[in-house]
Amino acid sequence: MIEQTTVTPSTVLIAERLVAARRRAATFVRAAEIGKGDFSLVHSGSPGLFARAIAVFGATLVGCVDGLKADRALLASKLRADLRSYFRERQGVRITTDKPLMQALTFTLSALAALGRLDEDPLEDLIKPLLKDDVDDVLKSVGALRGRPQSGNIAMCLAVVLIHARQFLDMDTASALDTWVNLHLTHMNRFGFWGGEQGMTHLQFQNGYHQYEILEYLQVDNPTLSAAKHAVLTLADPSGHFAPYPGGGGCYDYDAVFVLTAGGGVPDADVRSLLERTAGSILHQQGADGGFCESRHVRPRSIANAQRFSHQVVSAWNRPSLFVERLRYALTLQRPKHDEIHTHWSADGRGWDESNLWDTYFRLLALARIDVALNGSRALSWGFLAYPGIGHHAQAMAEIA
Repeated sequence: MIEQTTVTPSTVLIAERLVAARRRAATFVRAAEIGKGDFSLVHSGSPGLFARAIAVFGATLVGCVDGLKADRALLASKLRADLRSYFRERQGVRITTDKPLMQALTFTLSALAALGRLDEDPLEDLIKPLLKDDVDDVLKSVGALRGRPQSGNIAMCLAVVLIHARQFLDMDTASALDTWVNLHLTHMNRFGFWGGEQGMTHLQFQNGYHQYEILEYLQVDNPTLSAAKHAVLTLADPSGHFAPYPGGGGCYDYDAVFVLTAGGGVPDADVRSLLERTAGSILHQQGADGGFCESRHVRPRSIANAQRFSHQVVSAWNRPSLFVERLRYALTLQRPKHDEIHTHWSADGRGWDESNLWDTYFRLLALARIDVALNGSRALSWGFLAYPGIGHHAQAMAEIA
């Protein structure tokens, strides 16, 4: 069996390595600008709405927005134009239950906020029609209270829309937000997430993390936070990754790190040690181009990677739900259709080990949250977003206030 990486670097060493990692990542983000204000998710790929928003997030996080070719006004103009075009293309779709549309909308809002351009046009024409939909109906339609895959993402986006309408459009959405919060709190399972109670799985935290973003932003007292942290901690592999497949994943690792660092405060010894291990593993995976990928151990198909998959599955043999989940991934990901990763974020597929803006941002965001958890005084050294949803950090915003 392949031996797993278990080196745990010290907090001081992590802080030192982060300086170089941020500088190299900034180089990667700038190189992704293939035209003035246009970005590609992967090297030499097609420009797109999501790539531009993610590039703005990444550049904001590491402080290089003003080093891009396009200025903030041009970036904001392109973001708005692309979003309205995207809405027209998908006309007739129920927006509040459509993940691509809701992601496009909320990513654009977050990017505009990061650029300091949201007040100029808070997109009232796109937001107001969405407020007609009943919160209870939307959450139940997408299966958010039952932990259906991808439902947590839509639930988070819906809450972002409600918060945005309250803060930027001066609309009374307090009742709808209360409904959103109360429904989620009353449907939590014993692990602190949504879905079956038989056993903790990667899906539960990867899906449910999104609602945790909103609960933290709204400063909601979460009585199950301790249980959620424990449940997530038990899913870590020896390298400190949290995906159901070897090598971790941009979203899986970030989502887990968010839950483990939610609520602020000093992490206990077990969590601290795990966060240090996770940070060390992520830093080790940064590419020569400064970017990060999804995983270096899914492709190519090799004996070494097959052994890694086997270890991932066998290590969960005494936890039926987790064993089945990991086995399903181990088998499914061997199919040729998964030689590349295809998503609605880009017209281009990407290799599992290919640097891209998406994974670069989420890897950096995980490192940023770990850095703040281990060194509370560093909250303002990162460019967290002053807007609800992905990229927000409660401690950083509290210090600014």
